[in-house]
Amino acid sequence: MLYIGPHVSISGSVSLAPGRAHDLGATGFGMFTKNQRVWSAPKLEDSTAESFQEALAASGIPNDAILPHAGYLINPATPDSELRDKSLALFMDEAERTVRLGLSVLNIHPGAYKEGLREDGMRRSARMLDQVLSAFPSLRIAIENTAGAGTILGSSFEELDGIISGSACKDRIGITLDTAHLFGAGYDVRNDIQGIMDSFFSRFGREKLYGMHLNDSKVPLSSRKDRHESLGKGLIGLEPFMEIVRMDEVQGLPLVLETPDESAWAEEIRTLLKA
Repeated sequence: MLYIGPHVSISGSVSLAPGRAHDLGATGFGMFTKNQRVWSAPKLEDSTAESFQEALAASGIPNDAILPHAGYLINPATPDSELRDKSLALFMDEAERTVRLGLSVLNIHPGAYKEGLREDGMRRSARMLDQVLSAFPSLRIAIENTAGAGTILGSSFEELDGIISGSACKDRIGITLDTAHLFGAGYDVRNDIQGIMDSFFSRFGREKLYGMHLNDSKVPLSSRKDRHESLGKGLIGLEPFMEIVRMDEVQGLPLVLETPDESAWAEEIRTLLKA
């Protein structure tokens, strides 16, 4: 089964997300569990969590077709103790919201080490993942690969592997592969998507792929920049995405569109489902 859909808005209430995805013809979707750019938000009420689960059931979209995304302020790799405490508290809150919504995987960026050694940042990132996973035994965490700007971690398979290997809870940590980030980091998904995926599965196994973000790119290969474009409108082109959805290994995983033109989402979904 192909689980494809956009990263939908939770404006008004998180419980509106399933209906918005269903109305676009989606079979899966991504979302935030709260405002992604604030350190604190009103408590998730029991009634809201129940409404979300009712709306999800009505949509016909299964729980494992949803990939919630943690907020952008969290930096698991930071060397700053104050920012680390704030990041951990926010990460814990996002994890609790995910679990209360009846979902099992939370997507997170691995963070920026800011200063010092990259390896120290990787260890800090793994340690924070362990703290969250220890507090929520039913949760799994998907680390998202990055384009690798500045001191941001996670732009190579080796680095993602290093973070996971440094965790005491590595059996509950997987990866979300973002195609635009791969392209920005120097993986030529435009011309060798099969080879890149084979390399991933050879290193990690199929079980470590928790989902994908399907995004074309406005910026060139190896730019180290993260600029998403609608499918087929950027420098990657449409065919690699068609190849991805034909792969047996992505069946049953959430494939989330984070493309910028919301008016194109329904057509992007239809195109990929027909591939």
